[in-house]
Formats: sequence, structure tokens, C-alpha cells
Amino acid sequence: MTKHLHIITLNIPFPANFGGVIDVFYRIVALYELGIQIHLHCFKYQRDETKELEKYCKKVYYYDRNMSWKNLLSQDPFIVKSRRSDILITRLKENPFPILYDGMHCTATLNNPTLRQKKFIRTHNVEKDYYSHLTRNESNILIKLLLHFEHLKLSAYERKIDNAKAVLAISRSDQMYFSKFKKSHLIRAFHSNTFIQSKLGVGDYALYHGNLTVSENIKALQFLLKKVFLKIDYPIVVAGKIKSKKLIREIRKNPNIQLVENPSQNIMSDLIQNAQMILLPTFQNTGIKLKLLESLFKGRFCIVNNVMVVGSELHNYCIQANSAEEWIKEIKKLKEASFTEELLGKRKSLIELFNNINEAQKIEKIIFN
Repeated sequence: MTKHLHIITLNIPFPANFGGVIDVFYRIVALYELGIQIHLHCFKYQRDETKELEKYCKKVYYYDRNMSWKNLLSQDPFIVKSRRSDILITRLKENPFPILYDGMHCTATLNNPTLRQKKFIRTHNVEKDYYSHLTRNESNILIKLLLHFEHLKLSAYERKIDNAKAVLAISRSDQMYFSKFKKSHLIRAFHSNTFIQSKLGVGDYALYHGNLTVSENIKALQFLLKKVFLKIDYPIVVAGKIKSKKLIREIRKNPNIQLVENPSQNIMSDLIQNAQMILLPTFQNTGIKLKLLESLFKGRFCIVNNVMVVGSELHNYCIQANSAEEWIKEIKKLKEASFTEELLGKRKSLIELFNNINEAQKIEKIIFN
């Protein structure tokens, strides 16, 4: 019997060029390869409709996200309220297949009594914690206040998880957290890699990469700029989406740093593969950082802090540093270290741990058995 599944996504998951949509897109591809007929419902937010999704989905529907300020007055979180659609409800009723909500953002219909099919939530992180971190990192008072209210609303909204059949958590720490609300399964992150592409030998620069329009990544880079990069004499590349002219000027003050603005996926892949080391601190313990997974599949040495790897199952593949002194020490130590066959062999165990088809088969079993 053919299996059908509704998937509701918080944004259009192609091109798969940042964390959240990478997991969504490659999960859709893996479920398609298992023969599951996907009815995809995408809320649009600063991304264009695309024919690419039609290769993997039986149907693709698009919905405008309602960004009206009035949604800020709702008891429900803005990220949920702005993704409510009566047309979506009608379509879900017409085809009563199981529903997979991608993120808490898409769960406006979760407790709708007229939708009688089984419902599942794929969580990307603990959203209330994510918004708590955003609040702490925001300097604009008005935005800080809005983020704080969103954090409070998400804290209360979490209880609605009980209306789902199960939660599909992206990390072990998230699985443990959500298990207090509902049965929770670990479904590891989906990604673009099928084999390890790390190069042997020695690279000639250190790389920091990330979306530099996101406060979490800006804070991580500021730590490196102010406390680490000024004290090392070694070529550094900073790459990622960036808009702030002030941040661009700050990066370019250091003559050792080359800034690569808004690189394509191919350029980013080349930068990761040719680097001697990838430097990825974070100060936000939420979900799993897909840029770290990408770096481990494609790059040589990865230096991270403890927060980056907690609950991720990736700590054994990384070198850990926390204080600025430890970062400086590890960078100096790795300048001329060779990435060997032995290290490559160890890295190859990632292929089984983060295997898209294996994780898709787990989802198939949870939803359809």
C-alpha cells in the first residue's frame, strides 16, 4: 500500500543553504527514496517558490505568512500565529494522511479537533530556550522586549505538544527534554553528505563560517575577533552571509583576515575542504549546529567549545577549547599538523551515525507502524 504524508514547513526548503532548511530538504529526499508520497505545505518567508521540490513531492502548496503586527497581540507565539491558514486546514481535511509538523512554528493546527489523523512534530531545538538566548544577545530594547514576550509565549505553548502522537527530536539532549511532554524519538539531522570529503595533509588557513545576520553567530565571531585572532599570526578566512557594514569594517581591520561575503554553496564547500582548521564557537546551546556536521564531513580539524557539541554526539570528532587562551593554544598547535589516514578513518564512522536513509526509515516506522 502506498504511504502518504503531509509535511508542513516553516519556510520553503530549497535551496538548502542554511541550517533549518538543510534538515528539511534532505529529509524530504530520503523519505521520497523510501517511496513515501509527500504532500508538502510551505509557508513563504523571504524565499521564492521553486520547481525543484516537485521532483520529490506528489504535491507542493505555498502559503503566505501573515506578518501583521496584530499577531503580536495573540496568546500564541508570533512564529505560530503568523503561520496559520484556513486553506491549509481544508487541504489537510480533504486528505487525512498523517501530518509531520516541521518545527513548533507550523503547529497552529495541532489541537484542531476536526483534523483526526495522527500528528507528529519534528523539533529543531527547544524554541523557548532559543528565544531566551536571542533576548540576551539583542541590544535594541524594543526588539529585546518582543523576543522576551515570544520566549514567555513559547514556554506556555509547549504544553500543546501533548496533542501530538510523538516528537522527533534532532539531538539527544532535546529528546530528553521533550520526553517530559510526549513520547520522544531521536531522529538525527539530515544533511547533504554521503561520504567523507576531508582532505589529507595540511591546509594553509583557519576558517570561521556562518550566517552573520544571526546574532548567535555574530557573538561567536566577535569573541574570535577580539580575544583570539589579535593574538595569532596565521591566515584566517571568515565566510558567510553578511549585511552589517559595521561588522565588515571590524573584520577588515585585521590584515590576517580575508572576508568572503555571501559565498555560493560550491565556494563554501571549497573553503571548508581546503582549510587547515575550522573554528566554531557558540554561546547558544540549542539543537544541533548543521555547519559543524558539514565541517566534519568536508573539512580537516574542527575546534569547538563545549556548548557547540553538548548533546550532539559529535564531541569525539572535535578538538575542544573554551577560554580564549585555550583557543589560541589549539590553533597554534594545529598550524602544521597533518590530517592523516588514521584521522580520516575515524571520521568515516560519521557516515553510519548520521545516515539519511537510516533516519528516514526510523521516521517511516514511527509514523506508519
